Amino acid sequence: MWFKRTYEDILLHPTEALRLFPVWLFLGPRQVGKSSLLLRCASPDRSVVNLDDLIIRGRAHRDPALFAADLRAPLLIDEIQYAPALLSAIKRLADQPGLPPGSIWLTGSQSFEVMRGVRETLAGRVAILNLLGLSDEEKGPPPLTPREAFARIWSTTFPKLQGVSGLDAIDLYLSSYLQTYIERDVRELLGIQKRREFEIFVRMCALRTGQVLNVVEIARDAGISPNTAKEWISLLEDSFLIRLIHPHHTNRTLRMIKSPKLYFLDAGLAAWLAGWRDPESLRLGPMAGAIYETHVLGELIRHFRHRAREMDISYWRTRDGQEIDFLVESAGRVHPIEVKMGTPDGRLLPKLRPLSEPNWATGRVLSLLHLSPGSVPATLAPDWLAATTTDLSFLDQRA
Repeated sequence: MWFKRTYEDILLHPTEALRLFPVWLFLGPRQVGKSSLLLRCASPDRSVVNLDDLIIRGRAHRDPALFAADLRAPLLIDEIQYAPALLSAIKRLADQPGLPPGSIWLTGSQSFEVMRGVRETLAGRVAILNLLGLSDEEKGPPPLTPREAFARIWSTTFPKLQGVSGLDAIDLYLSSYLQTYIERDVRELLGIQKRREFEIFVRMCALRTGQVLNVVEIARDAGISPNTAKEWISLLEDSFLIRLIHPHHTNRTLRMIKSPKLYFLDAGLAAWLAGWRDPESLRLGPMAGAIYETHVLGELIRHFRHRAREMDISYWRTRDGQEIDFLVESAGRVHPIEVKMGTPDGRLLPKLRPLSEPNWATGRVLSLLHLSPGSVPATLAPDWLAATTTDLSFLDQRA
């Protein structure tokens, strides 16, 4: 079954920004459909090199110059991180006079190895794009009840798990995914040998999704040093498993040095790593709010990344404990977003009007239950407007 991806229209009708670059690099986690999407949108004359194939990869490693001699645009090279020596040949291809934009497509499943070579070799020639898992918009019609919403979250963002209801099948798929990630990305590419400690560390992070990051605490629970924990946090970010959200401050230097909150990009994967084994127990359990907030954060990021648009997301907190879950900054606007399980209570929401800046848009309450604007408590208007998690069209406003 094919799920229409938001990126399809952009690949077939590139934006003005994408038309500036001969090379398009698609980065994202494993098994989210990068190869399938590009193969679906590729023209018949685009040649394909799959470096996940051990035989092809071996040829590229033995003699990169000889291997590169056969490369011709238009071209798709899958999993470029396995043969970074090819980037020099890609640079020569990209510098050919009159080469159309997007003539060279590259994919990578993590950014640490790829970006090192890209910065050194393809600067100014490559557009860096992110393809993540399926968004709610791409999955289809929105869920109608909290039970259906958590069933959708539980299905993760992996295309292969959509429509799979067997808990054993989901458990086997995610267990295999975790082992493949650890063996191929963590051990093979980075040389990290503490396999068991790393797996425990990932699960400790999942238990803390939606919380302020405490590196010392996670390191203690995983049995590693704080310095190792910091390195592994960066690794999880580079391989698109987590995202750190920093507190909002008009001074961006201060924003970056204060404690961030940790979120998984796939709430279903986070729930599985945290030990939940069915969607209903998750919905009724103590992590329901954190997982739902994690899901909303993932939806916000996918909304922008799958449209090749830039954004910045922070959270807002005062010294007396008032907090806004997300401030989404894009196209000159700042959208305050509060995430709630159930019907929002106006008494629990901070009043932003005295604190907001001129470019702040109307705030939104993203609630698990569908709420029409007329059902919002009067104490919230006009600062807040309720919306569902799958309706993010308000983010497309321009200043």
